[in-house]
Amino acid sequence: MDPYHRFLEEYVKEAIVNSNGTNSGIAEYLWAKKGPGRFSSYRDEKTKALTEARRVFDEYRHWPLFVILSHIGIEDKEAFLKKEK
Repeated sequence: MDPYHRFLEEYVKEAIVNSNGTNSGIAEYLWAKKGPGRFSSYRDEKTKALTEARRVFDEYRHWPLFVILSHIGIEDKEAFLKKEK
């Protein structure tokens, strides 16, 4: 898996675990999350992944979580959600 998709999955997993689990809660958590620092590894990929996660959860807030996960390219949604609980 390329770094961009790995970071995208990490941000979404972290947001699901640390929010109330609703799409609006996930979006709020992502917007409160600080972006990568100036000297971090894979800074561009991390920034792009965080921006994309924020955009998707803002635009598609009314969609079911499984649909959003599928839209951003997370294949096995059940396993993805089980790992975090």
